[in-house]
Amino acid sequence: MKLEILVNDVDGAITDCRAAIEFAGNKLLEKGYITAEYIQACLEREKTYPTGLLMANGQGIAIPHADYTLVKTNSISIVRFDRGVAFGQMEDADLTVECSIMFNLAFATSDQHMSVLRRLFTLFQDMPFIESCRNLPANDVGQYVAKMLAAS
Repeated sequence: MKLEILVNDVDGAITDCRAAIEFAGNKLLEKGYITAEYIQACLEREKTYPTGLLMANGQGIAIPHADYTLVKTNSISIVRFDRGVAFGQMEDADLTVECSIMFNLAFATSDQHMSVLRRLFTLFQDMPFIESCRNLPANDVGQYVAKMLAAS
């Protein structure tokens, strides 16, 4: 499966999940990987089904996504925040988790989406994977994530 991965580091200008999702989505939209409606669909989905994951080490990871029919090219927009951004917790929408990294998933079929999501959940349990995603130079993260997804 061909997969495009974009990686961006942002400063404190992004302070909430809405701005984070819009930023990540706009990066995908600029490349033509999604339709314009995809960003709004991610925002709407986040209200009902939040995507913040609280990891065992206390770190937070967000994985917003939307309907595959709004995706043109399989892609992930990874955004690394210098300060945590609050997302609703996946397990309990009444709670929030401070996320230091976000994987905005965009896959063109439901099967591909579920397959990559399962692999990411496994990788998220591996602290060296998370640390590498946080600390590698931005130019290296996409290739690293692609390699780890292919190997898992």
